Amino acid sequence: MSGRGEQWTLEDLEAIVKKAVREAVEQARSEEMKLVADALNKLATYTFEGFKKILEVLEEHSKSLARLEVTVGRFTSRTGIDMEKMILNIYRDVLEQEGVGVWRVEKLRLKDVDGRYLRRGARLEIDIYAHDDKVYFIEVKSLVEVDDVEWFNLRCDIFEKILGRRPDRRIIVCINIFKDALERAQELGIHVIYGRVLEVEEEGEVRVLS
Repeated sequence: MSGRGEQWTLEDLEAIVKKAVREAVEQARSEEMKLVADALNKLATYTFEGFKKILEVLEEHSKSLARLEVTVGRFTSRTGIDMEKMILNIYRDVLEQEGVGVWRVEKLRLKDVDGRYLRRGARLEIDIYAHDDKVYFIEVKSLVEVDDVEWFNLRCDIFEKILGRRPDRRIIVCINIFKDALERAQELGIHVIYGRVLEVEEEGEVRVLS
């Protein structure tokens, strides 16, 4: 049984109730009181058995949810990778003119174990093209906002320190990009390959600029 200050378990409570009922049965003097005590004992048994079944069901539901989260996580990750490949293929000709063969674009991943570059345990990844003594850092997204540009720029700086080499080019490839994000990328010297430029108007509506 749990001590003072510790958490009570269902088994602890069941033992206490059954002990109390058993003592009531032993001390009951009339036949009627014995019947009442016996009924309470059966009720306690049924109640705790019901609680146990509920806990078993909840535990199984928790396991199912955990399995679902893992499945959804894998699906989302897989979908993101497929989306990146699709976008790269859309701009295959443009990228090849920039000297980038899409089949050579690979993901570079790392874990910042001691927090030297970002924070302890942070996981970072970047798309990289390395061929013929050229190194390009690449970001592929369907929609780019200004925060995405800042985050890509930070990751470029981190991977530059890790690799000990400055990339020949930093490239963002996207379907849509907001105007302020495009302007920020240009300020940072990041080359952007895009389909449309968007702008948010005062009314909150998104307008296509080009």
